[in-house]
Amino acid sequence: MDNIDDVLDQIHTHIAKTDNIDPSLQKDFHELDKNIRAMNEVKKNNGAMDLAELDRQARLLAAKFETKHPRIGELIVRLSGILQGMGI
Repeated sequence: MDNIDDVLDQIHTHIAKTDNIDPSLQKDFHELDKNIRAMNEVKKNNGAMDLAELDRQARLLAAKFETKHPRIGELIVRLSGILQGMGI
C-alpha cells in the first residue's frame, strides 16, 4: 500500500518538473498537502480527523489537474484512494 507521505512527495516532484502549471492549482495542492500532513499528525496523536473532507478536496483538485497535467491528476487520485483506505 502506498504511504501517504510518499505520494505527496511524488506529487511535489512532478509539479516541480512540470512547466506551465497554473499558480492557483499549485496553491490549492499546497493547501491540501498541508491539511493532509496536519491530519496525519493528529492521527498519530490519536486525535479526531476529517478524512471525508480531505478526500473531497483531493478528488476536486485531481479533476482540475487531469486536463492539462494528467500524471499529477493520477497521483492525486491515488492520494484520494489512500485517504479512503484510512477509514472513510
